[in-house]
Amino acid sequence: MIVQKSDIIILHCDTEDNVLLPEHCSAKVEGEECQLPPSYVISVKSQDGEFMLAVVCDDHKSAFEVRLAMMQEANKIPKGTLHFQRVKAVVTDCITGINEDYIELNDKRQE
Repeated sequence: MIVQKSDIIILHCDTEDNVLLPEHCSAKVEGEECQLPPSYVISVKSQDGEFMLAVVCDDHKSAFEVRLAMMQEANKIPKGTLHFQRVKAVVTDCITGINEDYIELNDKRQE
C-alpha cells in the first residue's frame, strides 16, 4: 500500500456543528482513489483552533497518521495534536425526492 503525495486542504472545523463529509476515503493508492467510506475525521488541534485535514477509512488510518506527522515536522500543516474522531453514521427516513414523496406531502398539507 502506497499513499501518494497530494495537496491537503485545511478547513477550520467547529466540532459542535454537523458537517457533510465526502463519500469516500481521502487516500489514493497507486493513483486510484480509495472507494471505502470514511471511518475517521482527521483534524489537528493547535493553539489557533482545530482544523480538519482529511477523512480516512480503517485501512488507511495508520498510513495517514505517519504521513501527517511527517508533514507537521516539515511545517506543511499546523503543529499540534492529531485527532482521529470516529464517524457516526446517521440514518433517517427522509424524503428522497421522488414524485410520490411530493404528492404525499401535498396531500397532507391540503388536509
